[in-house]
Amino acid sequence: MTNIYLISGNDQAQIAAHAEKIILQVAGPKPDDFAFDCFQEGDAGPDAALIQNLLMSLKSPPFLGGQKTVWLKHFSGFASEGDKTAPLSKALKELATFLAQGLPKDIVLVMDGPGIDRRRALAKACTDKGELITYQKPDKLNRNWQADMAACIQLTAKDKKLNLSREIVDYLIEVLGTDTARIDSELEKIICYMGGPQGQITLDEVRQICVGQGEEFGWTMGNFLGLRNLQECLRVIDAISEQSKDEDRTARSLILNAAAFFRQALQIRLFMVINKISSPISLKRLLEESGDTQKQAWVEDGSDFVTMHPYRVQMIAEQAARYTPQEIIAAIRTLRDALWQCISSSTSPRVSLENALIKIIGLQRK
Repeated sequence: MTNIYLISGNDQAQIAAHAEKIILQVAGPKPDDFAFDCFQEGDAGPDAALIQNLLMSLKSPPFLGGQKTVWLKHFSGFASEGDKTAPLSKALKELATFLAQGLPKDIVLVMDGPGIDRRRALAKACTDKGELITYQKPDKLNRNWQADMAACIQLTAKDKKLNLSREIVDYLIEVLGTDTARIDSELEKIICYMGGPQGQITLDEVRQICVGQGEEFGWTMGNFLGLRNLQECLRVIDAISEQSKDEDRTARSLILNAAAFFRQALQIRLFMVINKISSPISLKRLLEESGDTQKQAWVEDGSDFVTMHPYRVQMIAEQAARYTPQEIIAAIRTLRDALWQCISSSTSPRVSLENALIKIIGLQRK
């Protein structure tokens, strides 16, 4: 039986969900403190000391006998294995060498996080002595992205013992786009509506309870907005426009999506200042540890973003840091003016969109 699990790829939502599923299977809902070690990076990010502590735990037998579970949780430093000069790289190579020998049967290791390189020692050791599981986020610039997203939805539905018709899966793809972080919550809404996974539901009923958040194809462009990459933003607009049956409607939707991105960025920046949160990863951890009551209080105070997946919030927080608060406010105003121009003039919505992005990304920090 496998006792080494490494879950990686670039789809952080699915990586985290699969890791938590394995932990539930091997350690139970309330792990025994004497038989469970969890290692998670702090505010400073991943470092060699964390991996050394992990190794010490793997070399120590269970305190009271039986089985011990060790979890390297949501680790963001796997890509450092390729940096020969980094202390973390040396620590990861030491971990790979240790795992290549296999683990005692009474120890289970679970590691999850993005960035693993299949060509390097750690991935090879886990493949040889355990299991390497990868999740790749569907890419809307790939012509097969809908089939990839359908597979993600069906896999999650299967885990929940939920049988979905093809037409319902197709509708969920329209609602979610490539936002895999929302799959679990949308399927849970369907199950609750039916009173259990074995119930029956129609497409019309799904349409009522699973509502899209704007045009999700704007998500890709939002990423490049966060990176302040004008060339990629314009390339995405070209790709999306080619697939669209109504280019003007698509351009207006992208303006709204861009405005939503900057509103979320401003909300997050303000929330971090008020709550004295020092880094995006600290914000993610706060949301993971906060209950529904606390989140609802934040929502009532105007921080709607807390209902989003913590990884998505962390990413937006990282992207928001590339803009000053003044630039974010100016960007929202620019997009407001662009939308008004679409309505009040003969200017093409796409031209209005592109001009707005050029102005926003061209803004220079003072």
